[in-house]
Amino acid sequence: MGKVQRKEREFHMRRAAILAEAEKIFSAKGFHKVTVAQIAAASGFSTGFLYQFFEGKEHLYTAMVSEKLDMMYDTIYREVKAAGNTKDKISVLIESHLCFVEENMDFCRIFLRGEGDTLSGVMTEIRRKLLEDYLRQLSFVEKLLKEGVKEGVIRALPPREMAGVLIHMIRAASVRWLMVPSEGSLTSQKRFIEDIFLNGVKKNE
Repeated sequence: MGKVQRKEREFHMRRAAILAEAEKIFSAKGFHKVTVAQIAAASGFSTGFLYQFFEGKEHLYTAMVSEKLDMMYDTIYREVKAAGNTKDKISVLIESHLCFVEENMDFCRIFLRGEGDTLSGVMTEIRRKLLEDYLRQLSFVEKLLKEGVKEGVIRALPPREMAGVLIHMIRAASVRWLMVPSEGSLTSQKRFIEDIFLNGVKKNE
């Protein structure tokens, strides 16, 4: 490995370490109670050194949220596309979401803090990102369900509305688990969500 590649690798490793520590601290204390100095100290760097990677706390926060969301969706889409038929893809979609939440509790709890209205410009960019990601996810699941309708394994209901229902079922289970994690593993909810979505709650007569 050459000197340039080694320096580039070190840069990305240190940047990743800063983001990881920032995630923990923002989750525990909230945006306003965290300082750049605290994040730098937790990362093992000086405050001045941290500014080589991020322009300030707002830039660090938006980078952390944006990059983690990209990682989540990229992983989910890749795993779903690699699955077999429509039912398998739905199962993988649910499980991938739940696994991400379970493995990234600190990150996901940031969205439960309710600071959105007080972050002004910072949240404007994040809200835009969240909306774009949601619409992209909605279209992805909608396309998946359309294929299921064509295959005859899913009822011919409006696919976009069905996609919204599935996404919100996953999110509702995730939020409940984040608030009461003592209920057990979040991924254990996969079969329940899958069953309710595909079969409903009405008892067969």
